[in-house]
Amino acid sequence: MKIYWCTTRHFEGDLCATTQVAILERLHSLGHDLTVLGPDIPSATHTWEHIQLNQSSMKGRRAWSLGRSMRTYLKKMNLEESVLLIDWALVKPLSSIAEQNGAQWLCIDRSPPADANIFAKIQHRVWKKAWALAASSIQKNRGCVGGTVVSSTHQELITSQFPIQEEKLCILHAGVDNQLFQQTNRESLGRPIKMVYHGKMDRNRGILKLLLLVDALENSGIRAELNLIGSGDLAAHLTRLAHSKSNLNYYGSVQHSEIPEKLQEFEIGLLPMPNLPVWAISSPLKRSEYISTGLLVLGIDHTGHLLPSTSNNPEWYRLFDQQSFVDDSIEQIQRWIGGGNFSELSRNARKYAESELGWEITTQSFVELIESLER
Repeated sequence: MKIYWCTTRHFEGDLCATTQVAILERLHSLGHDLTVLGPDIPSATHTWEHIQLNQSSMKGRRAWSLGRSMRTYLKKMNLEESVLLIDWALVKPLSSIAEQNGAQWLCIDRSPPADANIFAKIQHRVWKKAWALAASSIQKNRGCVGGTVVSSTHQELITSQFPIQEEKLCILHAGVDNQLFQQTNRESLGRPIKMVYHGKMDRNRGILKLLLLVDALENSGIRAELNLIGSGDLAAHLTRLAHSKSNLNYYGSVQHSEIPEKLQEFEIGLLPMPNLPVWAISSPLKRSEYISTGLLVLGIDHTGHLLPSTSNNPEWYRLFDQQSFVDDSIEQIQRWIGGGNFSELSRNARKYAESELGWEITTQSFVELIESLER
């Protein structure tokens, strides 16, 4: 089957592209003919055809200009009996091309806009328009065959706002490469205890609460160290703080290829994203990577942080109410210290990653959906 993936993702430096790479490699391994259309080309070796198309550098016009470039490219292709995977930001300019040329298409939604600014408000209108077009196309049997979401809560959000049946939405949880991420060989919680968060360093992601946690641990007599990896609108603030706070290490942006080895240095992974709609429907990639590395996990209690295949949080994975997160986390760390069984909990986390979070597991439903479209 010929598959075109029309994406806004940058494959250089965008951690969110990790999921896309895993899906592409899985589809290619099954013999599908893949072409990715996007704003850049991965520098790492890739097995699929990848076409770089022009995109404006002006914020607010990037998706529009990229969509126009993709329309021009696709008009030259024979799309009959092809499948187009279209990122939601590109649905408006590209869905009509698919339908006019006899192709089936899916709306790919890795998440609605997550930033808290004027551009996010504009993007939200684009997101709503994309799903409205998908719903209309499905109802009129024009070419859209469904879409992807990242969690059951995300699925519920779409079906509550648009006339789309639940079975038309494929859930793609964030997975992990368990060969790339290996279990830490640390035997116990160290002194200081080494905690880590990696991802965007934006104000709306709860990062500042982690600073409160590491200071509160010190005040409770527990030596602790907070390690932050990533870039964002808090970068300058964190850089200044790291110069004056001995219990804070800020690494800035790190290549995703370096993350597996980096996580080996730590013992506790942190999920601070607050209980806001955008995070409540999420499926964070870092969660799977922490667990695969055998880290213990502390996070805010909401649906976006729940493990995808269990209703109960195991001892190595603890979520707490946003308001009491700092105090509850201190108590949990004290219990972990008193239990003296870090290595056992770490092994249990790793076993969960191997049985539930490998990409071959989390992408299976999507692969089955794609293969069901062969005519």
